[in-house]
Amino acid sequence: MNIKNIIRNEKIYPIYRMFGYDYLFYSVISFLFYTITKGITVGQVMYLSAFSAIFIAILQVPTNYIVEKIGFKKSMILGNLFWIIHCIILIIAPSFELFALAEAICSFGTCLKGLSETQILYSSLKYTKNRKNFGKIEGKGVSYYYYFEAISALFVGALFEINNYLPMICTLTFLIISFVTSMFFENVKEEDTKKSNVKDYLKGFKLILKSKRVISIFIYAFVISGFVVVAKTLQKSTIVELQVSPIEYSLIFAVITLCVGLGSSIQYKFEKITGKKTLTVIGTSYIILICLLGIINIIITNRYLALIFSIVILIVHNILQGIYRISIKKYMNNFTTHHIRGKILSVFYIFEAIGKSLLLFLSGLIIDKVGTNITSVIIGIIGIIVILIILKYLKKHLGLKPEQYNENDIFGMDIKNK
Repeated sequence: MNIKNIIRNEKIYPIYRMFGYDYLFYSVISFLFYTITKGITVGQVMYLSAFSAIFIAILQVPTNYIVEKIGFKKSMILGNLFWIIHCIILIIAPSFELFALAEAICSFGTCLKGLSETQILYSSLKYTKNRKNFGKIEGKGVSYYYYFEAISALFVGALFEINNYLPMICTLTFLIISFVTSMFFENVKEEDTKKSNVKDYLKGFKLILKSKRVISIFIYAFVISGFVVVAKTLQKSTIVELQVSPIEYSLIFAVITLCVGLGSSIQYKFEKITGKKTLTVIGTSYIILICLLGIINIIITNRYLALIFSIVILIVHNILQGIYRISIKKYMNNFTTHHIRGKILSVFYIFEAIGKSLLLFLSGLIIDKVGTNITSVIIGIIGIIVILIILKYLKKHLGLKPEQYNENDIFGMDIKNK
């Protein structure tokens, strides 16, 4: 491997993340696109997200195998190609059933990207002995995306009013840019990398399930990731129900999106303040705010006052979301080698996807019957009870000093080198 090309990976990674971390333009306007342009209900929007999560859970293991076979770079390229196909189907599809099919294609791309992108960065940093900067580089790339998304959100509402499909055309354009950018990476292989067979995979997964530290992360993600994805729809539905125009809607979410980027960029500072309680603070605060969002919009009858309070809650919500995205990846990568890292990501995404799908289906059933605000309160109360139970388990198995873990928790690594 050419060291200059490996260093180039580190330099272009934040730029690649800026274009390819998620769907630019679409992420902000998707709720309006589905409910206004395509005419589906809020509950159906949640069902689509739930289908996506289920597909991701199903595809994790085979996708992990594919990534190991074809390498990180080709997986990134293929993942971006599937996202492009997904976007094209959304533009031309006339029915909910075809949207569900599109989600399956998108999920395959998401799995490929999720299992290759952070790994190519981590492996590159390991090769250049620069692993300590993983959080900063990943945080920089993610924050770039959200800053760019915030800028695009300033005028995406105007584009939507001109033509409902213009934001989707913009989304497709940037997905193509991400696809092209992925071709410039240098594929990274560890010196002792071996191709795994089915038995190796089963052994790897059994090893993962022996680690109470990693299982704790999975359980936490199972709960919190579900609430994060449900909160996104509740946030958008809340703002729409406060009778804002598409332009006002996009301006509000421009500010909110900027806050996710801010959260991503200050993650390491937040962690210094909260220390071992980082995940505890994020989880409890996030879920309490979901409940508070519903309560405020039930008791405050003045639309403008309710809108102000809602925006403040959404700002804090999205700062926490940005911090969570980086923190959870950092916790997973700790005490891992390339032999086990991909498999950990696979099992993590399975737990995350199942948690998302269950909560999305539940929320979808509730929201079409009782409305957004009561749904927020119900989901928030459920979340508070669940997170208190989960945190009791986490306290015993996560955030300990390296020497307090057993060999199964850190996969037999020498903690003296950590």
